[in-house]
Amino acid sequence: MEVAVKIRALIVCLVLVTGLSALSVRLITLQVWDRRMSDKAQVSRFEDWRAIPASRGRIVDRHDHVLAQNIPVAALVVDRNHLNHSDNLTKAVTYRFASQTLGWKKLTDEERRELLRKIKQERVSKMSREEVIAEHLEYASEVIGRALRIPSDKLLNNVLIHNANKDWFAIEKDIPEDLVRDLEDELQLRSIQGFSFERSQKRHYTMSTLAPHLVGFVDYEGIGRAGIEKSYNQLLAGRDGERKLKRDANGLVMLTESSAVRPPKLGKHIRLTLDMGLQAIVEVELEEALKKYNSDRGSIIITDPPTGDILAMASRPYYDLNDRKNFSKNGASMNFPVEGSYEAGSVMKLVAMTAALDSGLVNRNTEVYCGWGHITRGRVKINDHHAYGDLSFDEVMMKSSNPGVFCFAEIAGRDVFYDYLKNYGFCQRTGIPVGWEARGSHTDSSNMQNFAQATFGYGVSVSPIQLAMAYSAIANGGYLMKPRLVDSVIANNGIVVEQTPVTKIRRVMKERTSKGMCLSLEQVVLDGTGKNAAVPGHRVGGKTGTAWKWDNLNKSYDRNKKFLTFAGIAPVKDPKFVCIVTIDEPKAPMDVEEDFRIGGGTVAAPVFSKVAKRVIEQMNIAPTEPIDEELADLTQ
Repeated sequence: MEVAVKIRALIVCLVLVTGLSALSVRLITLQVWDRRMSDKAQVSRFEDWRAIPASRGRIVDRHDHVLAQNIPVAALVVDRNHLNHSDNLTKAVTYRFASQTLGWKKLTDEERRELLRKIKQERVSKMSREEVIAEHLEYASEVIGRALRIPSDKLLNNVLIHNANKDWFAIEKDIPEDLVRDLEDELQLRSIQGFSFERSQKRHYTMSTLAPHLVGFVDYEGIGRAGIEKSYNQLLAGRDGERKLKRDANGLVMLTESSAVRPPKLGKHIRLTLDMGLQAIVEVELEEALKKYNSDRGSIIITDPPTGDILAMASRPYYDLNDRKNFSKNGASMNFPVEGSYEAGSVMKLVAMTAALDSGLVNRNTEVYCGWGHITRGRVKINDHHAYGDLSFDEVMMKSSNPGVFCFAEIAGRDVFYDYLKNYGFCQRTGIPVGWEARGSHTDSSNMQNFAQATFGYGVSVSPIQLAMAYSAIANGGYLMKPRLVDSVIANNGIVVEQTPVTKIRRVMKERTSKGMCLSLEQVVLDGTGKNAAVPGHRVGGKTGTAWKWDNLNKSYDRNKKFLTFAGIAPVKDPKFVCIVTIDEPKAPMDVEEDFRIGGGTVAAPVFSKVAKRVIEQMNIAPTEPIDEELADLTQ
């Protein structure tokens, strides 16, 4: 019995000790560990993180003229926690009542302080919380509305109705920095609470209608969505920083306690190969040409043959980078020189003629029989504009004879012709860094009809940029160049961190062949289909192109719809630029004779002449000298 009692007593003691021990552990946990966690929670509660936007890099042309840059702006934001905290609003309400007092502006500082104290004590202190909040908001709306030229009732509705369920929201965006500074001073002077500014950067395009497809644009989040802005977004964007905002016990931001913890990394700048002086020329001349010939689509490209630099590129339809309401209308977003492809017609005769001349099997005096209006090869009939009979190499180019160019392609060989088509860069992307690019294509090369048509530019779809690079190969001594649109990437200290190399993709033809082709193209302008491309005082060369457009519905070519092209080189002796003019579906202007024939020589060639004349003046190219002995020898 006595033993049992002792055992029970021992068990009770053990239970008590265990219970007290557990209680002690719990108390320690509450006092130490949970307090630490609570402290961390409190710290988290009173801290907030905000991004510091990085400044996006500039885009400039080859002469460092700014095309795209960030400008400082701000959004006016509302923090409803501040607006509903009446204790912080009484000062502003008091100031409002005092400033309405007759003679307020003439009072001394001491007199103003006394008046403020009296109004607060006798009037504001007797107002209800709701009255203070309403009076403050009405006052703030008046001050802000006056500064931003926004009706105060609109601001009130924005806060009370449209954003009634939001604690933090913006009521006005893209406010210029100078206006922000003035309004900040006004709000501080009047002790207005609940309104603050969120600084940011807005992308601004200084020449917003020049080369918009190449420069591109950013969206409302600052992300590149087209052109160079998209292709080089990561380099331009930089990296956002962060700042830590502290709040008081009421959750209100303590601006004086804010501190940056990680500064933003500035974006790099992009220097383009564009010359905005030349760009302005092609934009104006293209616009005038399309208006004159009642066309909606066209393009002009200017390149530097030795480097492949894109000096200018205009495309229509187009849009304004600062006002993109037309971006999605009527194909304005399409960069036709790069994204578009079409059957270009006789400007493609350079392929067959180069293949024949480069083979060494012919020279520029070699004649071929072009028939009397057509020739046949088996079941294939190749028509001509006129009955020419025998024509030399240069005459085939001058008269743009379809049978003639086919005969020279035959001499070179079908496989060789398609090799040169490839070597010139057709049916493959050039690699220009502005988004999607058309590859182009050609019909089945094993078919004789397809082969014949391909020699004079049908059944082969090409883009204007491919044509520009092909004619640049003729102008630079025979090399196909990769187009350069970006010259370099530049750090904020002005140091070039990345230089885009001048890239020779391949040799297309011998140097002697390229010079011979230049002289042959000159004959086209002197006494051929390209007479209207002439520039007085300067030797220029080029080739016209007139192509009917394919009608998918009727499965035939529509003779009433044409693509016109002129591909030109200037000067012939030492080419400084290549210019490609393309016009889609032009119509005869009102002020011409009824028998006006729409063609590459009558429409596109005169546009080239006007552009070339202005470009020559802009580039200070001296008048052309007589042909020298070296070039004369090549005509033999």
